[in-house]
Amino acid sequence: MATLPGVFTMSFDCEGLWGPSTLTPSLRQQITQENLVAAYRGLRDALDEHELRATFAFVGAFVLTPDEVRQHAEWFETISGRQWPRTQEFLDAVANGRSSGWLSPECLEIIREAGCHELGTHGFQHIALRDHALTRADFERELLLVGKVGQLKNFTSRTLIYPRNQVGFLETLKSAGIVGFREYIGMRRLGLPLPESLQTRWDALAALGRELKLWQKPQPQPESVTSLDSKADAATAIPAGYFLNWRVNLRRRIPLKLSVARWSRMLACAAKHGGMVHLWSHPHNFITGDRQLEFFGAILREAAAWVRRGDLLNLTQAEYCDRFTEPTALKMSTRRAA
Repeated sequence: MATLPGVFTMSFDCEGLWGPSTLTPSLRQQITQENLVAAYRGLRDALDEHELRATFAFVGAFVLTPDEVRQHAEWFETISGRQWPRTQEFLDAVANGRSSGWLSPECLEIIREAGCHELGTHGFQHIALRDHALTRADFERELLLVGKVGQLKNFTSRTLIYPRNQVGFLETLKSAGIVGFREYIGMRRLGLPLPESLQTRWDALAALGRELKLWQKPQPQPESVTSLDSKADAATAIPAGYFLNWRVNLRRRIPLKLSVARWSRMLACAAKHGGMVHLWSHPHNFITGDRQLEFFGAILREAAAWVRRGDLLNLTQAEYCDRFTEPTALKMSTRRAA
């Protein structure tokens, strides 16, 4: 078997006010158009400075203009006739001229203008599979609307980040043009049939505990796509990676140096021994997180050094899927001695 090199991937869940339903009112109020634009520009500039690429997975509705919402009102209807939670809140906000935080095509253009990042999808309305009991027909409609937004905005999304990381209906992805999806680390954590509320709490505690785990290792990469699913045409499961500590509340008490050291060790291990380091976050976390961009920049400096030396591959999610279908293509021409 060919030895897979170390891979560094970054993905961002781009959702504005569509996603963070659990935020406190004070944090939620900070997710405005002005703050979102500043956050996206800060991320783009930090990545450009270090010549690194990332995947930005946009909620489809988030990149529309108010006029486009009105012109395509049928997109916000459902097959069953029921309305998804928060849809009416959104429509009322747009009708009353309060679309700040809900709609930001400017954020899409900020990332597109960089010319090197992947524009993925985070669903059309950020509807989570289990939380909202989606049927297969509901989910297929979400993917159909993602495609319609792509046609309207002139881009094609090839990888999916499931809303709230609730993975399902994998057999429908390839027919919708989705070649890969970001896996969720919780998928393999517990085999217990926990209620979703308890599962979410456990996930939060487990994630906080991982922030203190200096010996965290990169995730292993499967040998091939077909090893992930018995179907040869299955979408690629992209290793889930780890959440970039969002420095609010208790999380901000974790020393910055400790968090940077955790990521530095993972990057060094991947560079020397292989595996994937997949960093993921939300752009709006850079509005509310204490010294969040400084923290991110410190990790980028470490990663860029390994990439320049040729010991790590920096791939977007789509690039990972494309290269991963031919494992031998991931070989490095040269590798430094461990």
